Amino acid sequence: MTGEATDGVQALKAARNQTLWREVNERIRARVTAPGDMEFLCECADLDCKKTLRLTLPEYDRIRSSPARFPIAFGHDVPQVEDVVEENEHFVVVEKRGVAGEIAARLDPRAQEE
Repeated sequence: MTGEATDGVQALKAARNQTLWREVNERIRARVTAPGDMEFLCECADLDCKKTLRLTLPEYDRIRSSPARFPIAFGHDVPQVEDVVEENEHFVVVEKRGVAGEIAARLDPRAQEE
């Protein structure tokens, strides 16, 4: 398999895995009514990841305003398909690029609601 094909497969896998975690977090978000920090799942590309992240609802909604952005734990980024666009003491935000970004946008549950 060529490097470009391998990168494409990795981008597809990463985007699909991350959108799965995002769907779970969207369900968590839909049930929240109280203000304050919430525990969300790390939206990294690793399907075996068990990390949780503490975010406020406004933080989560701000990140989710872009279908290509995901909150993840430190060190869980995949530089081949995403860029770290934000860091704080609790989590990192990555943005998918290229094919991975297109897939993430297409699979965004918020876009499907519209």
